[in-house]
Amino acid sequence: MKKSIFFLSALLLLLCACGGDDANQKASFMLSEARFALSCKQYSQARDSILALRQKYPTAIQVRKQAILLLDSIEMAVAADSLQYVQGEEWERLHIKQQFFERKLLEDKKKGAE
Repeated sequence: MKKSIFFLSALLLLLCACGGDDANQKASFMLSEARFALSCKQYSQARDSILALRQKYPTAIQVRKQAILLLDSIEMAVAADSLQYVQGEEWERLHIKQQFFERKLLEDKKKGAE
């Protein structure tokens, strides 16, 4: 009886460990899709991909950290692209938003390097 409990526990532990790698791989794939969408200036699709990643794979912590940085990059790119089409107060608002995300990205990268 004790051997079968030990065996089942070991099997369960093995399955959980393998499942974590699979979740990280799938989350990494979704992150790659979001990066590709950003490179194609498909900001909504990139943002949606990150939000889906965060909801689907809550245990893929390292990938989620990268996704947060990418989400900031998306917001910065949206603001930078929008600057081309506006003037006056709207331009100033978007420029401030772009600067905020640039500073935030730098700080987040510094924290990640520590």
